[in-house]
Amino acid sequence: MGSSPLLSFLVLTSLVVLFVTPSHSSEYDVVQEPAPPVTSRKISRNSEKVTMSLYYESLCPYCSSFIAGPLAQVLETDLMTILNLRLVPWGNAILDSNNTIECQHGEDECYLNIIHACAINLWPDLVKPALSDKCLTVNKNKHGEKTSIYCNLEDTIQPQNEIDLQLITMQKKHFDFIKCIEKQYKAPDRNGAEESWEECSGKLRLSTQSIKKCYDSGHGKELVLQNGKETDHLRPPHKYVPWVVVDDTPLLDDYGSFIHYVCKAYKGKSLPKTCSSHPNTSINKDTSLQSVCHASEARSGDSSGKHQMKMEPLA
Repeated sequence: MGSSPLLSFLVLTSLVVLFVTPSHSSEYDVVQEPAPPVTSRKISRNSEKVTMSLYYESLCPYCSSFIAGPLAQVLETDLMTILNLRLVPWGNAILDSNNTIECQHGEDECYLNIIHACAINLWPDLVKPALSDKCLTVNKNKHGEKTSIYCNLEDTIQPQNEIDLQLITMQKKHFDFIKCIEKQYKAPDRNGAEESWEECSGKLRLSTQSIKKCYDSGHGKELVLQNGKETDHLRPPHKYVPWVVVDDTPLLDDYGSFIHYVCKAYKGKSLPKTCSSHPNTSINKDTSLQSVCHASEARSGDSSGKHQMKMEPLA
């Protein structure tokens, strides 16, 4: 009988170990550490999308045509699901030894390059307008499922379903603003540079005061100097604008075929429809070479028509 308390203690201890041990094993040995949130990860530039950079200047007519034409059109297609589009305003501008910027097409180009840079900095991200703002009719089958959507979208393809529509209506605020300026300024009855961008900011409901603050504070000048440093470090050096680079590969005089190069560079599982519907053709190279603003002309020493702007060097 004397051993009964000891036996009872051993039995209770065994039961505690039996029920507690699996619980600890499940918590510490089986459950893996949760992955860090996406916002804390440093995502590689090319991890998901193809990066295409356009090096340009605001008043080169060929840059204006490229922005308002092919780029504006592709922004409204599903190619934007794989494309990270960067605009880098500087072009053939020169920063001389006296920290003076010389712009190829005069005073307004220096001014608008800064305005463009401010807009890119202020509104860098993609946005999606509400579907109800764009759609006219939505067709449904007998089960009430959406089969097609028809919308009043200027210069766009017709979406076949809601997912396509969301992709098509992706817009870059800064791109729409820059496209508007390019169209406004090259019109025969154009306004001045300041009137042009202010009218565009009003049309697009963008803050005019934010842009003015960026310009007046000198932050815009710092931004274009950064663009100039990036442009001047291109390898091979750029020879003209528009100068298009897809994942670090310059397209040279074949920049008009950028859709083909973007689709070719994409490493994802499935290509967007635009890749299969767009023919693999190159623009005529003789024509392309004439459809550029040459850097050699800006560096020829003929400064007539150029604007010089004194700039403080970046720290």
